[in-house]
Amino acid sequence: MNEKVTRFPITYSERRKNMVGPLCVECQVSGCYLRFHEKSDIVQAGEFITVDVMAMQMDEDKPSKKICELIITREDLMNALKHISPND
Repeated sequence: MNEKVTRFPITYSERRKNMVGPLCVECQVSGCYLRFHEKSDIVQAGEFITVDVMAMQMDEDKPSKKICELIITREDLMNALKHISPND
């Protein structure tokens, strides 16, 4: 029987993303990541989003360490992203 086995490849980055969840954005060079809260607050100044800056522990059994918390507006974040372009 000649069955071709296709392996399901998962990278180290994908595995870590699965560990921290869909509301997290991992830094590509350090062990830190941003953890967004599910709910935002809409006030007159805009939509406030809470973001925790986290440090991933080297031991996967230990919880991540919170470095600080940021309160940003969606409008400021989206505006900043519009001004980023790839290097030519």
